[in-house]
Amino acid sequence: MSEETAEQLGRRWARVIVALRTAQLRVAWLRETLRALPATAAADALEGVCAAADAGDERAEALLHALVELFADPDMDEARASLRDEARARKLLSLERLLRRPFVARPRAQVTTIPGLEDDIAVLADQEQPRERDVPDYGRGRPLTLGERKALARRPPPSLLPKILADPHPDVIRNLLAAPRLTEDDVVRLVTRRPNRSEVLQEVARHPRWCQRPRVRNALVLNPATPQEIAIAMVALLRRPELRDVMEAKALHPAVRAAAQERFARRPPMRPGSDGSVQ
Repeated sequence: MSEETAEQLGRRWARVIVALRTAQLRVAWLRETLRALPATAAADALEGVCAAADAGDERAEALLHALVELFADPDMDEARASLRDEARARKLLSLERLLRRPFVARPRAQVTTIPGLEDDIAVLADQEQPRERDVPDYGRGRPLTLGERKALARRPPPSLLPKILADPHPDVIRNLLAAPRLTEDDVVRLVTRRPNRSEVLQEVARHPRWCQRPRVRNALVLNPATPQEIAIAMVALLRRPELRDVMEAKALHPAVRAAAQERFARRPPMRPGSDGSVQ
């Protein structure tokens, strides 16, 4: 039996993905599959998947959703970089658009400001650990420890939810996102906060329950604090009306807006009854 071509491999992956019932299973399967392949073979297969998704193939789109969620995980940074290098070196244009990383020519601690957008632009710089003064007052008469805040986030009392949503520590937000009673409206409020922390938004972007929600995904792309690599990848999942919003958002990094413009030119019109979500 002859070996699969890259196109056949990508199609098989897409069939497997749609057969898996949850986003969590899809991401876990894709993680192990990519780890088992050399970057060259994986890049070839993913190039075909990205091109098919650009053309509106529903199975390829389902795989693309899983891929974007997977690459929001910092543990995948090395694999992502290897695939990006392959895409650039071999001109795999569809994959390169997905994995594009804007060039930032500035020292690590430097913050660039633009009059009127200081709060939004400042959070794009590399950030320190959350400072004590950034932690909201939980009304206990003393600052709460990180452990206490994480415990509250697991089962947030309604009266304290606004405080927990404003907590700058990603560990607190990770626990909050798993809380059974948290609603999509709550998560949208979290994601639309300005200024915000990139680490907090990255937790939302990698969470299987929330990153698949179109409102949450759109809010992530529109927040200037979302890591640019994540925002650019998520652009591939947006529908045409959402892409217009990104193209018109002056506070966003030019590379994010450019990615939206490129995607808009390739994005087929929305199919009747499609809301952009993945089950």
